Amino acid sequence: MYLHSLSLANFRNYRSLDLHLEQGMTILTGRNGQGKSGIIEAIYLLATTKSHRTARDLELISIGSEFARVAGIVERQERDDVTVEVVMQRAAVKSVKVNGSKQSKISDAIGQLNAVVFSTADIEMVKGEPTLRRRFMDLEISQVSPQYVFALGRYKRTLEQRNSLLKSIRDGVGDQSQLALWDDQLAQYGALVMSRRSSYIRTISTLASEIYSSMTDASEQLAISYRPQTGGNATEEAEIQDMLRTALRNRREVDLIRGTTSTGPHRDDILIEVNGIAAREYGSQGQQRTAAAALKLAEVEAVKELFGIGQQYLKELFVTRDEGRYT
Repeated sequence: MYLHSLSLANFRNYRSLDLHLEQGMTILTGRNGQGKSGIIEAIYLLATTKSHRTARDLELISIGSEFARVAGIVERQERDDVTVEVVMQRAAVKSVKVNGSKQSKISDAIGQLNAVVFSTADIEMVKGEPTLRRRFMDLEISQVSPQYVFALGRYKRTLEQRNSLLKSIRDGVGDQSQLALWDDQLAQYGALVMSRRSSYIRTISTLASEIYSSMTDASEQLAISYRPQTGGNATEEAEIQDMLRTALRNRREVDLIRGTTSTGPHRDDILIEVNGIAAREYGSQGQQRTAAAALKLAEVEAVKELFGIGQQYLKELFVTRDEGRYT
């Protein structure tokens, strides 16, 4: 798989760009502010429909323009070649096209192109707040598992509905008996999200540990583990569902007081340790940078192996085939 061409319109500081790429390594050179980072950002946008630099799509639209467009042609060995297009507008929601056909869901474009980006922001992922590590998991797993994208989207919508109901009950206008329904749905979708996260982190941990060891001449050891907020070590979806449903029930009184859901995968984290010590709190800047680099290199290896260049167990973790669809 490689990106054969990239087309930009009103994206960042590009009014117009048509870039044709060859297989193999491409190196972008130029002075500061010329748009090298913008090209990388555009490629990642095609892969994930999101920027790795900002959560605000409006920042991607050139000053004075009403829309921005990013399109690319992806040549693939494992599937047919594909054209992907993402359009951001100031006065409308973001839209995507795959092979010229507008998609009803933004998530349908995710994974058509696979990309791993490494930037200074990834160091913040190691030493920053849990929300950055959850974003890391969501973006990377989404590229290889449409089923994860679906479950995560349903989980977020269900979470919003439950939180709205909690606030209504707290204000004396909601029906508390409805909470059980939302708890069941949160447990159903949350269990799939947590199961995929657990599998992904186990895989990444193995790869990143080997890479980190080679980068430090085996003088230091890196360990990465998934830390669900609900606790426990269940890995099967049915077990996770039961665990999550119980946690929601046990925290119900607290949630009613606060008007928000206090447990579930929206509060999970990743523990990154160097020589058994948490890198976030106690790691040196050098250790944090090396850990971030090892994580990103592990992502590259995971994607390669997942799509046929390497170990079979990654395919068993993330990919099944049903009428040609990856799930």
